Amino acid sequence: MQIAKEIFLHSLDTMKKILDLGEYRMDKNSNAFKFYKRQVMKYTYNNLIALFEQLKNEKLITKCKCNSNLKQGFNSECKICNGAGYMNVEPEKLTPENKKQKGGRQ
Repeated sequence: MQIAKEIFLHSLDTMKKILDLGEYRMDKNSNAFKFYKRQVMKYTYNNLIALFEQLKNEKLITKCKCNSNLKQGFNSECKICNGAGYMNVEPEKLTPENKKQKGGRQ
């Protein structure tokens, strides 16, 4: 399982559902909806960036070889990260501390 990919896809799905709810209450072409959409997208992407940076600092994920940009990731055809821009650290590169975290109890 690619953790960044799963988090990314789950977050995009949640963001889409939140935007659909907003569209239900507001005209899609209204200034109010455009502002709402910008705020939801900004919040989602900023939180994803912060989470991925934290996971990268913990050496659990690393930049994907495809060099996807998180905000343009929905256009990516990468099978590893699906556009998240990050992938799991290869098992042989995990530190002993990270192996404990990744594998649970030891």
